[in-house]
Amino acid sequence: MKGEFEKSTVVTTVALAWRLIRINPALWTIFSLIVLFSVIVPEKFLSASNLVAILKSFAVTAMLSVGPTFVILMGSIDVSYMGVWMFGGALVWLLYPYLGLASILVYPVFGLLVGLVNGYIHVKAKIPSFILTIAVTAVFAFLTTYVRNVSGVLTLTVPAYNFLRESPIPYLPSPFLLALPTIALAIFFMFFTKVGTYLCAIGSNEEGASLAGINVRKYKILAFMISGFLTGLGSIAIFVHLGNQTRVDFDPSELIRGLAAIVLGGTPLAGGMGGPHRTLMGALVYVLIFNGLFLLPGVDPNHLKLYIGTLLLAAVVVASKALKGALIA
Repeated sequence: MKGEFEKSTVVTTVALAWRLIRINPALWTIFSLIVLFSVIVPEKFLSASNLVAILKSFAVTAMLSVGPTFVILMGSIDVSYMGVWMFGGALVWLLYPYLGLASILVYPVFGLLVGLVNGYIHVKAKIPSFILTIAVTAVFAFLTTYVRNVSGVLTLTVPAYNFLRESPIPYLPSPFLLALPTIALAIFFMFFTKVGTYLCAIGSNEEGASLAGINVRKYKILAFMISGFLTGLGSIAIFVHLGNQTRVDFDPSELIRGLAAIVLGGTPLAGGMGGPHRTLMGALVYVLIFNGLFLLPGVDPNHLKLYIGTLLLAAVVVASKALKGALIA
């Protein structure tokens, strides 16, 4: 009896593991990439310094993507995370002389307000979310550069936060540790509140969700607010990662990084399925690919963005076909 029970337990565990991998292709992609690069460049890929670098890059990529995932769940797109990250850092720099160390809390507050404004304008004025949020990002990017130019400095750095760069745990970099609260909140919103379920319902069938009693307008605005808040909170980790400073020039590749993590994780841009848990896996896939290719001999670092862009295009095509098949089924 004991042997049969143990055998049944093993079979059940294997079946659950296989089902988890089957519905989350990013899991076996992560496993495959780790094995691949561990075999090809073991000395470099498995070194302690490289593993720390992977965790840092993962933290940055995840913080740019977990928040916007909530907006994409309902079939919209929020790319204002670049603007929140950049101008939020400028505000921290501007307010530090008055608020001291508390000025870092401007980040989540600013992100929440930006999300509220984005959501309200999107719902009331019916402006396409992508156009709206890319315009917001352009404005904030300009304002960040303007603050730098008017102030006559090269970087918007706040050295007083240097203590945040020191990790209390060996081999776990501080940006990764600072990203954990944002990750925990994203998982909480998705699985321990009705927000995740309602946003997926809106993304699947907005009219049906409305007929089911869901206040669609309210939850659309709430999705943008969650996106902005999580992006603002997560930007603290990016701020520390960059040496307690913010970017002062707009880099389109950083914009693509957030969307790439979402798509590679299995959340389709059409919405209706997915979530931040998948985005986290997508962020790790993105980082492993970028990191592994950089370590390969003979690979031109200048071509990495081309490879990532091609991969993203393929992921979008595959995800679109999968979504179409799910809708037909």
